[in-house]
Amino acid sequence: MKTLAWLILAACPACFAAESAQAILRHTAAAYHDLRGFEFEVTVQTIQEGKVSQSRWIESGAGPEKYRCEETDPHGEIRVSDGHTLWVFNRVRNEYTKAAAASADSPIAEFAQIDQNVREASIAREEKLLIDGRPVPVYVVQVVRSKWPAGSLDSIQFAMYRIDQRDYRIYKVASYAKNTTRIALYSIRRWNEPAPDERFAFTPPDSARLAASAAAPSAESTALIGGDAADFTLSDTHGHPVHLRDLRGKVVVLDFWATWCPPCRALMPHLEEMYRELASGGLVLLGLDVGEEAKTVADFAKQHGYTFTLLLGAEPDVAAKYYVQAYPTTFVIDRRGRIVFTDMGGEAFEKLRTAVKSAIGEGPGTN
Repeated sequence: MKTLAWLILAACPACFAAESAQAILRHTAAAYHDLRGFEFEVTVQTIQEGKVSQSRWIESGAGPEKYRCEETDPHGEIRVSDGHTLWVFNRVRNEYTKAAAASADSPIAEFAQIDQNVREASIAREEKLLIDGRPVPVYVVQVVRSKWPAGSLDSIQFAMYRIDQRDYRIYKVASYAKNTTRIALYSIRRWNEPAPDERFAFTPPDSARLAASAAAPSAESTALIGGDAADFTLSDTHGHPVHLRDLRGKVVVLDFWATWCPPCRALMPHLEEMYRELASGGLVLLGLDVGEEAKTVADFAKQHGYTFTLLLGAEPDVAAKYYVQAYPTTFVIDRRGRIVFTDMGGEAFEKLRTAVKSAIGEGPGTN
């Protein structure tokens, strides 16, 4: 776990921002406490021992106790509170529960109290996220708590919040326990807009039965190794688009990195050496930068003599597709477009090289 913390935090000192981490948390809590209405699309990814479970929700609310959380899976769960009663409907079992509503159950309750029970808080760095096609400056704040909200990971050690520097919206929360990481990504559809009361009314179907408790929400589960690599299109430092699907038949290495990340910088010379050695055998190496400007990346590559392709804007969308928890994270994709190796931290370079050589040695068309 200490290694993971280094990967995330060692990028730069905790003094980039003009305001303190505690002040940012206070402003964030106030922003969510005062929301008149909201609607978020939320993707929750849980990574444990190479397995990924994922669920997607639409969360909306008006005030502290009126809210609706609906899993996008048609077999998933629906939670609705009208301010008095909380309904939980399990669509698979066609059963529901009723309980007294409480503001603590609201989907934004954790954020409205983000400044509470804080034992340690620091600013890991500042960066930019691409939100609706435009770069948005965010703070990345690390928090350790004396008490964590209900529903947090068991034995959680710390969490990282990406918070908008202008209005304190939260776009991403990464929670870290010993053997588990949970990443929640928030796409904000409506912010501080009143929502109609009928959104928070719920009538169970006539065929549904009242149950003592509802089953846990469903989640899509998949394995990283052996799965198909998610397609994407990103531009290089000259503005030329690169489509992963166009590289089918090649062996592709994806390296998620940034210039502010010391372990990333330490790995880059090894990647360059491998690329020069194996490019003639069909290797394509793509460095997927997260949150930096084209000039910053291009100047860095020129200064160090890196010749492999560097792409921009990998976070949040592409990083989310690959369940990236920290930087650097590296993937090897075989000629058929399947992930055959992954490493986080750049500490297994020889294994990475072996996986690349094995994939190249299979040759095109090998079953």
